[in-house]
Parts: sequence; C-alpha cells; structure tokens
Amino acid sequence: MIKSRVATLLLALALLCLLMMTAVRLLLSHEFLRIEYLRLGFPADSYGFSADDRMMYGPYAIDYLFNSEPIAFLGELRLPLALCFLPPADVEDCPLFKRSELRHMQDVKQVTQIAFALAALCALTIVLALRLDWRAGLAGLQLGAWLTLLLIGGLAVLAIGAWDSAFDRFHDLFFAAGSWRFPYSDSLIRLFPEQIFIDAALFIAAFCAFSACLVLALCRWALPARGGI
Repeated sequence: MIKSRVATLLLALALLCLLMMTAVRLLLSHEFLRIEYLRLGFPADSYGFSADDRMMYGPYAIDYLFNSEPIAFLGELRLPLALCFLPPADVEDCPLFKRSELRHMQDVKQVTQIAFALAALCALTIVLALRLDWRAGLAGLQLGAWLTLLLIGGLAVLAIGAWDSAFDRFHDLFFAAGSWRFPYSDSLIRLFPEQIFIDAALFIAAFCAFSACLVLALCRWALPARGGI
C-alpha cells in the first residue's frame, strides 16, 4: 500500500514537472519574443533598441540555450556603435553582451539543460506507468492535476502579493546570489525586461491550469471505458 502511494505521488509530481516545463519550452521561442516585442504596451528600451533590434538580437539568447555551441556563440556578437551604451572612444561597434552577462547565460543554459532532461524523464515515467498499470497511472495523473492547480493557485497569490520578492527568490534558487542582477543599460535587461517575466509567469499559470483541467477531464472520460479505478 505504501509503495503504491509513493508511486502515485511520484507520478503526480512527474505530471506537474512536465506541464510546467512544456509551458516554459513554449515561452523559450522566437514566436513568444515576437509577440512580446510587438504587442501594445510592451515597455520600450530607453537606451535605443527598437522592436526590430530586439527581434534581431533576442533570439540569439534563445538559440544558445538549445544548441551545442560554446559561449562564444553569444560572445562574438557585436552591436553597431549607435546601439552601444557608453562605448569606448574610436570604435565602430561594441560587444552585445558583457562578461558578466555571458557568465549568467552559461548558468542559464546549464539549468535549462538539466530541467529539460528532467522533463523528458518525467514524460517517460508517465508513459511507462500508463503502460504497466493504467488504473494506477490515471490515479497518479489525477493527483498530479490537482497538485498543479493547487500550486498554481498558491503561486498566483504569492506573485500578486509580492512579485518582487518571488522574482528574487526564484533566481536565488537557481543562480549564485548577485550573479543575475544587471544594470538597466546591459543588453540582457534591454532585451528581456521584467515585463517579459511577468507575462511568462501569467502564461505558465494559464497553460498549466488549462492542461491540468484537461487531464482531469480525460481521466474522467477514460475511467468508464476502462472499468473504473
């Protein structure tokens, strides 16, 4: 009985992880950046990037997270002088990212690779669980859907009540203290202002909530066909 409950809980956590990482993968795309940069009300860059500039340079950061290239993929990118902030004298261009930004992107890539490897393992776990014991698998998915809704609700309350604190705690959880803080004039902030993270959080919440409800509906539909749990 205890082993069965542990297996159900692990399957539930696997679903929670898979839903969240699926939402994150949809966000880490050129399409999401285009929607953000071109939508009405998205904050302009006071240091000179236009929406077209952001669409030119922002996708490089996304591509780096999923390719096998070293950090030189980003380190070799240059900005024309007109887009540089406080460039040295007698230069024609400047690096898109500073060393501190490049170090952070290396950290982000490492976290991203680990997270998506875990998501792949979760997907495999769910498939195997359903093949081995359909009824137990459905029970785990149902629990996972309810856990997802509960977590999303709790995080929504936390984010609404203390967004700045939640934002800081999230970054401190995955990155060394202070390594992810940059001046507003740095390219990472100019390309990915805080509004992107707010919109991303809203999307993740909506996607996970909808997906969890869909899982509950599919489980309820499947149970009669399989004779119940």
